[in-house]
Amino acid sequence: MVVKRTPRVRIVGQGDRLRLRTLGDWEADPIHALRECRRAATAVQKAIWQTVAGAREAGHSWTEIGDSLGVTKQTAWQRFSGEMRHPITGEEIQRETDAPGN
Repeated sequence: MVVKRTPRVRIVGQGDRLRLRTLGDWEADPIHALRECRRAATAVQKAIWQTVAGAREAGHSWTEIGDSLGVTKQTAWQRFSGEMRHPITGEEIQRETDAPGN
């Protein structure tokens, strides 16, 4: 009996060597694999939002933030000055700093 491993995503490395690794059997259950990709995209998007907020709190300009993200300052401002949104569905994502008790 062959046991198939559930599809998983891992981000490994740092800097220019940052890579996405896929683990498990992606061909056996592509729908589960898509869900895993969605969860990873949401986690990365949330990390970017939180880091942008931290950069703004530290006094960094939209120009600096845009340069770091490879976009213009206006694009950075338009994307990150409002509510945090899911990268695929566009639904609002609750920021950890907005959670009750924080």
